[in-house]
Amino acid sequence: MGKIERGRIYISAGGSWKLYQRHAPEGWDMLGTVQRGLEIGALARNRETGEYAQMNAGAVRALDQRKVAAALQQP
Repeated sequence: MGKIERGRIYISAGGSWKLYQRHAPEGWDMLGTVQRGLEIGALARNRETGEYAQMNAGAVRALDQRKVAAALQQP
């Protein structure tokens, strides 16, 4: 049986974020989808701070900024 990589972040830039977050909240840019282990949600970036977060139906979870930057660099 394979090991679940809980620490790794997978990003689908331009992915179907509306499956996880119905509308883009004010002050946020919706960039695609993000997966952390078994959790999948919308990838958002705060316009004011530039920080990335995962959104699911209005809930906002902070993401490890270094891991997001590294995932965004992957081809």
